[in-house]
Amino acid sequence: MPKTLSAAAPCRLRSARASTTDADKKQRGKPRGMRRDRDCRSCRLRDVKCDLNRPSCAQCVEANIPCGGYPQRVIWASERMSADAGLAGTTSTNPSTAVVPGQKRQRKISHPGTPDVSCAVASAETPVGSCASAAEGERAAEPEDVNSTMRESSVADQNSFITTLVVFCQHIISSHGAGAENHSRYLSKEAVRLISQLNDLMQTRIERRVGGASASREMWDSLETTRHSLAVLGGLNEVLEAANPFALLGIAAFAVLEVCDSPFGEWQRHLYGAKSLLDYHCPDQKSLEHLSEALNGLTEIVSRLVWFDTLGAIARGTEGLIFDDWHRQTVDPRLFQTVGCPPDTFELFNRVAGGQIAADTLESCILATEQLAKIDRDESAWGLSANVNRCASAIAVLAQLQEANASAKEALSSAVDQACRLIAMIPPSSIYYIHIAVPAYLAGMNATCSTQCDILRAYWRRCTHAGVQRYPDGLTKCEDQWRLKGLNTDLL
Repeated sequence: MPKTLSAAAPCRLRSARASTTDADKKQRGKPRGMRRDRDCRSCRLRDVKCDLNRPSCAQCVEANIPCGGYPQRVIWASERMSADAGLAGTTSTNPSTAVVPGQKRQRKISHPGTPDVSCAVASAETPVGSCASAAEGERAAEPEDVNSTMRESSVADQNSFITTLVVFCQHIISSHGAGAENHSRYLSKEAVRLISQLNDLMQTRIERRVGGASASREMWDSLETTRHSLAVLGGLNEVLEAANPFALLGIAAFAVLEVCDSPFGEWQRHLYGAKSLLDYHCPDQKSLEHLSEALNGLTEIVSRLVWFDTLGAIARGTEGLIFDDWHRQTVDPRLFQTVGCPPDTFELFNRVAGGQIAADTLESCILATEQLAKIDRDESAWGLSANVNRCASAIAVLAQLQEANASAKEALSSAVDQACRLIAMIPPSSIYYIHIAVPAYLAGMNATCSTQCDILRAYWRRCTHAGVQRYPDGLTKCEDQWRLKGLNTDLL
């Protein structure tokens, strides 16, 4: 018996030591389940544990608030191209294409009536950031699932270009600290400071929209946003004095804020500044491509500014564009996936904005008729948006010809009616809802009956994001026009 006890004692001792060792191991480092750096932005702001579900976490869905998206480490295609040169299928040279670790390199996107383009789509581990924004790129890549996605208005990031600018800024900041080999010759001390200030401004803007609006919070947010805006303006002036191309990031930020908040269509102020800076560095397409190697995201920024230029001129009813024809030829095809407009429709918008209708009336009529003929019965998010834009491009042409041509006037009335019918079918939660503002405006300015007015009035009132009104005076301008025409303007 003593021998048995003495023999068992070492076993118990070894067992106790093993238990102690295991306990020590478990206590080292951060306790399992406590990692919070991957939580969505909304949960972190509310100090709530996130379940990391995509595209919206259960906590945000239950709280009925927009899911703020997830942090992501972005690797830009331009940096990875050399390492992957031997891999099959690596052909893209666009420096603004984001590639996410752990995901297939590229995924084909195809929509009815659009060219087949390539876009890097985020994986479930890091869902922010392909084409323009995290969820946005994923939704564009999977149109078959868009109807279920649209049911959650919190999913749609309706400030996608702001999100894109944040990604650009964060990438530049991280690259700046990664080593001298990542430094652009344009990345001066002033440029780095501007990018940091710009990142703070954009983050504040996004967090204000994610957090929702209340009377007291709205005032705090306004003061905070103003403070960051003034800092960015000061930094932007310094960078502009040196004609540094990184100033385009600041100009683009103020341009998108101007589109969101300024009088409808009056979006040209910052576009002139961007054009002047581009002219200094890029007199032609080749030099723009060269500059884009030093300034990541330049192609996408120029594409969005060109879009603002064209659609702003359409909304104002003016002729003449700020950017040159070759700028429009460099537009990133992914822009059309983001805004829900077919490329050929955008070409007709450019023709109208460029003042080419009067120069060739017959060809313009033919192009407008072709757009109307392409309208189909596709009721997906993409299909409805594309069809509304096709109607709008025809309206833009026919509105200029109706005075001299009775047939054009009749066709215009039909196009407006069709546009209103399609707009009524698009739910406010659609990822393209805020991008059909110009089509809604064109239909409103050419409306002929109170039923059309009611549909368009409903659109403008629903064109909000997190309780914040977009395009604040779009409805006002339409109402003024309806009043002049003697149409019913009674409130719904």
